Amino acid sequence: MKLVSVLPIMLVLALLVSCSGGVNDLDRNGLKGKVKETREFQCDPTYENQHWVAGKNCIEGYRVMEYTNKGLYKQAYSMSTEGDTTTLSTATRDDGDVVEEAFYTRMYMTPKHSKMVLNTLTKMERVSDKQVDFEVWQNDQLRYSGSTYYDSKGRIDRQVQLVNNQELTIHHFYDKNLLLEIYQEDPGGLHSARQLYEYSEFDTKGNWTLRLVYNGDEKIKPEMAITREIDYY
Repeated sequence: MKLVSVLPIMLVLALLVSCSGGVNDLDRNGLKGKVKETREFQCDPTYENQHWVAGKNCIEGYRVMEYTNKGLYKQAYSMSTEGDTTTLSTATRDDGDVVEEAFYTRMYMTPKHSKMVLNTLTKMERVSDKQVDFEVWQNDQLRYSGSTYYDSKGRIDRQVQLVNNQELTIHHFYDKNLLLEIYQEDPGGLHSARQLYEYSEFDTKGNWTLRLVYNGDEKIKPEMAITREIDYY
């Protein structure tokens, strides 16, 4: 089975953790305890003992997200199996809010020489406790813009993106602290790129360690299995 990316929809990472108002970024991401770092691995699912689990065929490398000891998003990056950073996102804060996020990718000049290059810069401005406007820039060119809206718990509720003069809305749905569904809606109301999520394994803090991802409207066979390792302070 060919492994695919975790999210087919464009999402600004910092927008998922930039809403203020009584909770920190760990709370918004449904994480319990004093989390220092999470590491996610993407694998093919396999059916064993009447349950879907992560198989042995996994994408090389993994994704890391770091938090401060106050529960604030610090940075995120992808690591190769050789220990090289392949992508990096860093956040700049102003009065607690993330106002800029720089996204870097590794560019190889030769097989032995490479460097991290700025790919996109996301600029954010708070409108209210429930809305943050953003612009995504690349090489001094505006790629797309939009607004992110938050629910009463500070979690992303929907993100409206203006891409190539077309407005797209990405909806999020939760059950308690778990994200259950994401889908994209065009101006005509057509839904697409739907993903459903299921969680079957948790650590001693109650944080999920296995997420199953389904594409489409039904949970028949998961497209991928995400395993997560968590370090605590």
